[in-house]
This record gives sequence, structure tokens and C-alpha cells, in this order.
Amino acid sequence: MKHLLTLLLLSISMISVAQNDIKEEHNLTELSKKQIIDSLTKQLEEFYIRPNAVGEIKKKLNEKYKKGVYRDIVKPNEFAGKLSSDLIEASKDLHFGVVYDPEWTENHLRKENKEVQKKIKAEELAEAKKKNFGFQQTRILEGNIGYLKFDYFEDPAIASETAASAMQFLSSTDALIIDLRQNNGGAMEMGQFLSSYFYSGKELPLYKYYYTEKNRKKVEREMWLLPSVPGKRMEDVDIYILTSNTTFSAAEWMSYSLQNLKRVTIVGERTAGGAHPIDRKVLPNGFFVNIPFGEVNDPITNTDFEGKGVMPDVLCKSEEAINTSHILALQKLSSKSKDLENNLDWYIPIIKNRQKKASVTDEILKSYQGKYGKVELKFENNNLYYKWNNIATLLLIPLDQDLFLLDGIDDFRIQIVSENGVVTGFKRIYQVGQDKFYKKE
Repeated sequence: MKHLLTLLLLSISMISVAQNDIKEEHNLTELSKKQIIDSLTKQLEEFYIRPNAVGEIKKKLNEKYKKGVYRDIVKPNEFAGKLSSDLIEASKDLHFGVVYDPEWTENHLRKENKEVQKKIKAEELAEAKKKNFGFQQTRILEGNIGYLKFDYFEDPAIASETAASAMQFLSSTDALIIDLRQNNGGAMEMGQFLSSYFYSGKELPLYKYYYTEKNRKKVEREMWLLPSVPGKRMEDVDIYILTSNTTFSAAEWMSYSLQNLKRVTIVGERTAGGAHPIDRKVLPNGFFVNIPFGEVNDPITNTDFEGKGVMPDVLCKSEEAINTSHILALQKLSSKSKDLENNLDWYIPIIKNRQKKASVTDEILKSYQGKYGKVELKFENNNLYYKWNNIATLLLIPLDQDLFLLDGIDDFRIQIVSENGVVTGFKRIYQVGQDKFYKKE
């Protein structure tokens, strides 16, 4: 049976969501809190990947209990949140998390019941469908640059059709930007599935990993590129991955693996640094704990990024990453073909303006008013308009102090021409590099 290698969502955010969704049913007693802590430490001794650290973690949790740190906490969700924080503080491992969810724990204890399992799978599928299996956006940016944004890694067993549809929508683009800035992880099998689109006819290992079963039995596995995926591959397309300081877990692994294979350029911020797969273990009184029970290593470096994060190839602020990567993609495409040089000059003003909009004062806009043959530039309601032959009126959107985009038209742009501070006309600038001058009357 396949073991789904799961590197779940950033522990703190995941716990917060879980706690908000669960109705608190009772107050905890001191006895029940001690039972939870004792059970938790036993699970650490059995499964945690760093057995040498378990003694210190156990000591710190018991010290806090004896000092009365948990004495006034009676609400289950609050206790789960405090235990999670203390676990992370003691271990420095972001994947730890304690959650209060009596429905999940009851179902898990009855996992051999086929009806229960059927119900769980149906509920999980319904929830995944609501989120479109994590896939949020597919777009074609200026210059035929593809853009894919997904916020978690769903299991391909239920999400492969959606993932394949996204990849086919983007399959004819000249470069691809994958936005993982808000992606907190999930099933590494999805990283394997998507990465396989970026190669053709190659056999490459992506991840080497092991996980711990009962009695500390060590199970070793590898994940390789898949020999087949639906639709067209993108083996010759430049790939850019966007990261932030909250990019986590499986999202980090996909970035790290493809970076080490020199298949992608990572743009953005250093990632969070959570490399360990987790498993859920049941605790008493309706609680469970996410325990890092395995370790993943990159086949090339034989290391991981636990506690360090993945370093981008191009460092920039998270909010600047999409525009930075877009410009990089256009520049690289232009360097490959002189026919595309005009595309670079054509699109970069739009991209820069998207990041920081050009601001032109009303006084300057008013100075551009006037007749230019069949065209009139007119200032109204704090905007400049392009009026052609008294038939069509289009808003002029500033890209620079003297360069304007016509709203709804991308065939040409307007550049104001001045001599000695006096407007003498404007040019219609075309993408192919030609222009036409219109004198001001």
C-alpha cells in the first residue's frame, strides 16, 4: 500500500483553522491534561525522527506542567495551542502541532470500519473540491509567459485531473512562473507529478526519504520523475518559482529539488525551513499530534533545508517576485531571439507600472490637451482621454510621465513629444518598433 508522504501546512496556521472549526464540548481536568502530555511523550519516543531530542522535550513539557503553566488552561483548543507552541519551542521543528478534534480521533480509532473510511474520504474529497484541489489561478501574462498559482499540494490520487488541466492550459507558453508564495505544503506526490512535466525521456530521482513505523522500524523510499503524465511536456520551457518566508514543507521540497537539478530559477524570499514529513497520532480526550516521523534528503546534495530554508537564486521582496520573474523571463527569451527584443521593450513598462503605478499630475496632463489632426487629447475628471474623429473615446493610462496605454487597445501606445518644455505632438508607437508622428495644432 502506498504511503502518502505528507508535509502538511504550517503548523500554527493549520492548528488555528482546526480550532476555529471545532466546537468545544468540555473543560479539561488536571488528570486529562497529564494523560495527554504523557501520551504525547510516548508517541515522541516511538516515532519522532530525532530520538536524541525526545528526552529534552519530555523534560521541558513535564517541567511546565509541574510549574503550573497549564493549570489555568481548561479549554481544549487553548490547551492544544499552548502545547503546540511549547513543542515547537523545545524542538525548533515547525511541523509539530497538537490539535483538538474529537470527531477525527474517533473516526481514526474506527479506521478499520469500511463505512467510516468511506465517509471520511467523501468528506475529504468534498472539501478538496471546494478549494479546487489547491489550484487558484492559471493565466497568460504579457509576452506569452504562463502563470500558475496553487496554495497547497493535494494528493494526485484525487487532484491529478485538475493539475493536468492547469498544465495543459499553460503548455504553449514560452516560460512558466509557478507561484508558491502562499503555499504551505501537502503531499509530495503532487510535487513529483508536476515536476515530471518539466522533463521528457529522463529518469531522475527527486527525493530520497525514510519514515519510522512502530518499534522504530525504518522504511526507506525514493521518488523519481514519473515516466508518463497526461498531455504535453514542457521540457524546453524556462521555469521560475516564486517563494516567500511562509513557503513551507512540500512547496519548499519542490523548489529545492528542481533548483538542485538546475531546472528552475527561484525568485523571492528565503523559505520557512520545514523539511520533515509528518504523521498524525491519536492522543487521549479527543486530541491528536502531528509528529515529524521521517526525513527527506535531496539525491544531489544529500542534505535538506530543515531550519535553514531554501535560498532563492534571485532575492527580492515577496510582493515584487512576480514582476521580477516576469521581467527575467522576457529578458531571457529576448536573449535567445532578436525577433523578441521589441517584445521586451513593449512589455516591461507595463510590468513596472503594475508594481508601482506612474503618477502624472493634473497640471502635466492638462498641458497635453489639444488637437492632433483627427485626434483630440482632452482632460476630464482628472484623466486624459484619447478622442478619435469624434467617434471613439478611450482612457489614457499613464505608464510614464509621457507614455500612455490606451484602455482596451494594445496595438499601439501614445508618447508625448516635447521640445524645450513645449508639447509639439505625439507618436503612435507600435510593438514592431515603428512609430508615427502627429503634430499638435
